[in-house]
Amino acid sequence: MEFGHPPPPSTPGPSNGNSIIMESQHTSVPPSPYGPPPSPFASLMAPVAEQPAAATSKTKAKQRARTGAGVKKAPLKKKSNGTSLKLVASGQKAPFRFMDLPGEIRNIVYQHTYANPKQALLVHRPRMASLRSRTRFDRARPLASDVIGNELDSAISGSKATRPIIKPRSKAGLTLRETNRPYSGLTQVCKLLRYEYRPIYMQKQEIGMDLTDIVEYLQAFYYEAPTRFANLPAPGRRETDLPFGGNLTIAIGDKPNEKELAADGIEAFPLLEIWANSFKIEAGFGRYLKVHYAPEDDGEAKDLYRLFGRCVLENRSCSPMNILWRTILRNRALASVRIHRKPAARHVSVFLSTFSPSVKPYIHIIFKKKYAEPWMTKFDSAIPKVPDWLADRGFSDMEYFDVKVGVEPAGVK
Repeated sequence: MEFGHPPPPSTPGPSNGNSIIMESQHTSVPPSPYGPPPSPFASLMAPVAEQPAAATSKTKAKQRARTGAGVKKAPLKKKSNGTSLKLVASGQKAPFRFMDLPGEIRNIVYQHTYANPKQALLVHRPRMASLRSRTRFDRARPLASDVIGNELDSAISGSKATRPIIKPRSKAGLTLRETNRPYSGLTQVCKLLRYEYRPIYMQKQEIGMDLTDIVEYLQAFYYEAPTRFANLPAPGRRETDLPFGGNLTIAIGDKPNEKELAADGIEAFPLLEIWANSFKIEAGFGRYLKVHYAPEDDGEAKDLYRLFGRCVLENRSCSPMNILWRTILRNRALASVRIHRKPAARHVSVFLSTFSPSVKPYIHIIFKKKYAEPWMTKFDSAIPKVPDWLADRGFSDMEYFDVKVGVEPAGVK
């Protein structure tokens, strides 16, 4: 499925001031171990050994040439490889040995791909979608790299194998399609190249997922987070943040599904915790692509941006980072942040009659006991208005959600 979300607010990114998130740092490849090239004049400066007199041998050779005596040995011919001859005859290029390049040259290639991004949105929908093209006709159109690769495989196989080569079916009449991930192949070459290039590639690779798949995605692709959080010092004593990066877009469905109708709502705290304490993770909220979508009128998506400490303005830009809310996240003072898109109705009895008043969607912020403020005595505590606790932390004038604040229940460690 495709996503449609407002470009400016979809990636909150670092704040304008007092930001702790560092700028993007590329993976540094060690420089080439080889020393500087020899001087072009080294051969002129080297001493020249005396040449032995060869007049006698030259004379004997001339005499043998006149009389026809002697046996002339034919020069040895190197055995040619049939594969290379066929490649030369067909005009194809030999494979390029990228790993033989010095580290400095490889870094230049990585910087070129980072400056020229062209990567399609990668959708994370377990058991519901794949990375294939949308239509059967589009999947039948080969890539230019596929054509070259098939021809090269055929040439190599023809020189070694005696069995007949089964040629692929003709793609006549089909135009070649351009790949939408031109640099992804660099991440699949070998372990070393994947280690060097993948962090750079993932900075520009946008990952889209459903709101209900946040926790499962983080458990699969950020599986080191719990171990690193256990050894993470307090913000005042930490030298660096967690080495995580990414570009995530959370999609909101038009109608809540079964998971969102649960009494506990959708857990969003793992995403907020990793986002606030990592080297560089950009995240935002959007909608599944639909006709006549007006992002400036989408109060639900704009309210969810408050969880990242930013408010979406009228011109669709983002406000500066709310320092108080970000400090709460970096101190890891929260136990949970739950999103209730459609809370269950409550039954109220009045004078022998029962009715179910509508409950507005809300976001429930739950603090850990040791970080709870004195007024946080219940799971759903009364929020003070003077001073306005919600406004100071960026949750005032919400368009769609209410905000509830409390402390984790007794018995929860």
